[in-house]
This record gives sequence, structure tokens and C-alpha cells, in this order.
Amino acid sequence: MVNSHYIPQFILRNFYSNNKITYCDLEEKTLQYRNSRSVFSKVGYYPEDIENDLNLKAEFQFANLYHNKIENARHTIKLTHDEVFTLKKYLVVSSIRYKNEYTEEEKELFNTHPNFYMDYDRSLKEILSCSDANKVSSLMLNFINLLKSAIDFDSVKDKKEVNFPLLCEIMNIAHSYIIFAKTREEEKFLIPDFGHCVYFGPSGEEKYNSVISLLRQTNDPKYYNLLQKINLMEYSFFPLSKDMIIIMMNPFYKLFTDSDYKIVIRMPEDCPTLSSAIGFGDKNIIQPPKAKGYGNNKEFIYDIKYLNMRDICHFNSLSICYANRFIGFADISEIQNSIDYTINLGYTKRDLNFLKTNN
Repeated sequence: MVNSHYIPQFILRNFYSNNKITYCDLEEKTLQYRNSRSVFSKVGYYPEDIENDLNLKAEFQFANLYHNKIENARHTIKLTHDEVFTLKKYLVVSSIRYKNEYTEEEKELFNTHPNFYMDYDRSLKEILSCSDANKVSSLMLNFINLLKSAIDFDSVKDKKEVNFPLLCEIMNIAHSYIIFAKTREEEKFLIPDFGHCVYFGPSGEEKYNSVISLLRQTNDPKYYNLLQKINLMEYSFFPLSKDMIIIMMNPFYKLFTDSDYKIVIRMPEDCPTLSSAIGFGDKNIIQPPKAKGYGNNKEFIYDIKYLNMRDICHFNSLSICYANRFIGFADISEIQNSIDYTINLGYTKRDLNFLKTNN
């Protein structure tokens, strides 16, 4: 049987130091220096047909894009319509390729609501079969139409045919805008076994309430369109290397950066500033890309954002807390501020003191 990686080896090699990645078992409190072949993997993790499709229909295309346009970029990254599709397809795949083990409470919930159960193999097959953006759009449109035809999801007659968890992931990625973020600091990024993290901030339903209020005040259809796209999460992020992450930002935050939205948004009392709502940065960091052209000829221009020490520690602490068991990084000396940050803020019950080099 094939040794399947739930994080691609070309990504893992971006966390090398002296041709090894530091592989940390948070449960056993151990550190090992390994090559990419033997970490973040399991024999027979995927059926062989899915393993082959992951290589041919997602990783290969994105690896080419990464090495040709993203890896060495310093100031801006320019992507075509098709390249954005390649990137977002890869991110959808990355968001569902780690098979989470459900708790007994979750399993009991799925017995009552089986439509919310993530069938990982089925989901991977469906997204990998989408060869272009039109096929993904068709999946999303059918899903939206089904939901519009019913008061709630339980009343959709052919709901067994609708892969609800996958389509939620697709819509989250498709409707979010991309931010490329890098570090100039000595502190570097780490990567969790999930391969990505999701951040649900304190604003929650306030995002919906703010947009609904604006829609009532202005009757402007752009707020109705935005209302269909926003979700409860603030963003997800995907570490690409020890120096770069991709942040997929909730489209709600275009309100802070897009000149078309000329109304000041009132933040909820428990997060009065933008930074407190999203946990990092400011409106200069979460700007959406500039676009030129139309349709499939459109080009997207992304300004690379450089994060400060606090922001890097924030993302690393989320990776540590989000990890099921394993994290990987280049050199333990390059994550010391993040370890202190996570411990001091009490973000996790795990004992991380074994990672402190001054012990």
C-alpha cells in the first residue's frame, strides 16, 4: 500500500533546515529531525485512485504555480483567472484531506443529521474531478438553488445527493479573498497536521447584523450579494513555507478596504477594533487584490503583506492549538516567541514547556 501524505512533500520541504523538518509530537512531547517522506503521512490513508488524483489533479498544478510565481515573489504576485482557480482548488483539497476523528458527541449528532457528516473520500473525488472553475460554479449553483427552494435543509428532498460539508468548504474558499503574507522577522511559521487553520473571532453574528442593517438603510443590492457570501468564520490560513502563509479572508472585511462601501461599520462592543475582531493586523493588511480585465482574461494583482512579530505569533499559536497531534517547523529557535505567546495567553491546555530552549 502507498504511504499517503496528508500534507504534500513539496510543502513540507519548505520547512526544512539542513535538509530535515523538525517533527513535533505534542502528545508524546518529542522532537525528531526527519525527511519529508516519513512525516505527516500514513500507509493506506487514501485509496490508490484518490492518491493518484491528488498528485495529478491538485498538487502538480499548484506546485508549478507555487515555484513559478509565488515562492520567490517579494512585493507583488500576479495571477490569471485560471491560476486563481488552481490555487483555490488546491486550498479546498487542503481543507478536507486530513481525516478528522470525530468525538462521540459529534457521532451522535451525525446520527440525527447525517447530511453534516464529512465523507472525506467522496469529497476529495468530487473536488478533484472539477477541471475548471465552471464545474465548481455548477456545483455551488445547484447547491444554492436547492437551499433556496426549501425553508431549511432538512426539507430538501434529494439532500442525499448534496454533499453539504464539501460545498460549505468550497463556498468558504470561493467567496474569500486571498492574502499572501510573509515574515521578515527571525520568527518563522510552523505547520500543523491539519495543514491549515480556521479562525472564528468574537464578532460572529455581528457580521450578518451589520450587513443587514446596511441593506435596510441603503437598499443597495451589493449588500445583498455580500450577505449571501459571508460566513461565521473570520478567515482560514494555509502555511506554505516557514516564510509565507496564505490567508483566506471573509468577504465581510471588504467593507473596511473597498472604496465602494462608503459607510463606516460599527464593530461589536467585545471587539471594538478591526485588529481585535480578526486577531491580527489592520485594514492595510487585509486589502483584497486589484483586478484588471474581464471574465477569463482577468488578472489579479496581490500586494504581499509583511507581518510583525505579534501577528506571526498569533498565527503560530493558532496552528499549535488547531493541530490534532503533530506540528512541523524548520528550527525550534525560530518559534520561541510563538511558544511564549501561546503559553502566556493560555490558548491551550497542552504543556508546551518542552519546546522552550531555555529550559
